[in-house]
Amino acid sequence: MRLFDLPQAKYFCAPSDATLARVGRQALSSFHATPTRGSSLLEEGTTAFQVHQVNVVESVDRWLVYALAHYRRAVDMLVPVSAPWAQVTLYYSSFFSANAILGMFGGWMGHTSLGNRLVDVERGAIGNQALRIQRRFRSPTGGAGSHTMFWAVFYDATAQIAAWAPPEFKDALDPVNQDSAWQIAERNNVNYDMFHAWVASKQMHATLNPAKLETLSGSLRLQLEAAERLLGLALHFAKALAVRSTALNGCGPAGARTEIQRRLVTQRAPSMVTQSQLAALFDA
Repeated sequence: MRLFDLPQAKYFCAPSDATLARVGRQALSSFHATPTRGSSLLEEGTTAFQVHQVNVVESVDRWLVYALAHYRRAVDMLVPVSAPWAQVTLYYSSFFSANAILGMFGGWMGHTSLGNRLVDVERGAIGNQALRIQRRFRSPTGGAGSHTMFWAVFYDATAQIAAWAPPEFKDALDPVNQDSAWQIAERNNVNYDMFHAWVASKQMHATLNPAKLETLSGSLRLQLEAAERLLGLALHFAKALAVRSTALNGCGPAGARTEIQRRLVTQRAPSMVTQSQLAALFDA
């Protein structure tokens, strides 16, 4: 996967007011499931390019707010019986952050009714940009599975932008434990195998001091740190590139992106436990 450089990405992430007003919002998976009239290129100035550009840039804003929200909710779940799902939630925080990073630099991977699609940069020149649609592509590591392929492509591609990553976030572009599939394997262990799920719960019970987050240990600690680095880098790039969209309208808060993010992510969940069936389930 080829990506834009920093100035090219900043240009790509700032569609004009006219383009934002004209282009309809839609799911990229649906857009890329439509035959591209014999062309494998999306060229700047065409409707197809603008539809992809606007919807990718809007997806970036949404990936970021979901990455923040999943990180926050995972920290809320740091009690032993929720340890497995806290790790799954942190995994998705990382996954959303990684998607946002690729999107800002012109990369996109998705699954359509016609098969997998990969979009990357054919030409990066400002004013003459073009994106290439790949219908058949292979993982750089040879692995199969959508998430396995995603992370292999992500780590391979982002070597191109590592020079623009601040020192405190550079490790975000290296595979956790030097294994591009580590996060997937750990997520699957606690999500699908009750032995590993209970081990994670017991480890949290034995080691975590609720007053000191740094006492979190094991794979959950590594997943937390990975999520923090990827999220920090994604937010850094979003600020540096001045990502511009109207993607976060519609869920209540208004204002600048950072203001909406803060309000959406930090709002307290309504207390609905007493309205639920929990008491009856305990008595069943």
